[in-house]
Amino acid sequence: MSMLPQESKHPNYSNTKEYHPSYVKFLMFGDKKDQLPANIRIFNKVGDSYGYMLDNAYIVDFDNKVEFLLSAVVFSNKDEIFNDSKYEYESICLPFLGNLGRVIYDFELKRKKAYLPDLSKFRFEYTN
Repeated sequence: MSMLPQESKHPNYSNTKEYHPSYVKFLMFGDKKDQLPANIRIFNKVGDSYGYMLDNAYIVDFDNKVEFLLSAVVFSNKDEIFNDSKYEYESICLPFLGNLGRVIYDFELKRKKAYLPDLSKFRFEYTN
């Protein structure tokens, strides 16, 4: 669930225009096409249908000992017609989800924690 397109062998996501490095990592990176920082790993499941876009994610930052769960659903269907394939995923949903993830991440970075998590079991090295 945390694998990035370039880490997958099967299926192969070698078309980097369509499958950019942050593909389907809506929370924090939905509005970006950049490579994720090496210290961040996102375990998530996403979906989109009829103007609804969702992401359920467990986000970890190994270097800063940050972890949080976040789930969000955004609706964007300006014309209110379902099944017409005219939805505002790129202009409304992805920017909102990206910003939402970054706001929560920034909060968690600054929040005092009584106990720091052991995130070692979530660090994976995918080999090709």
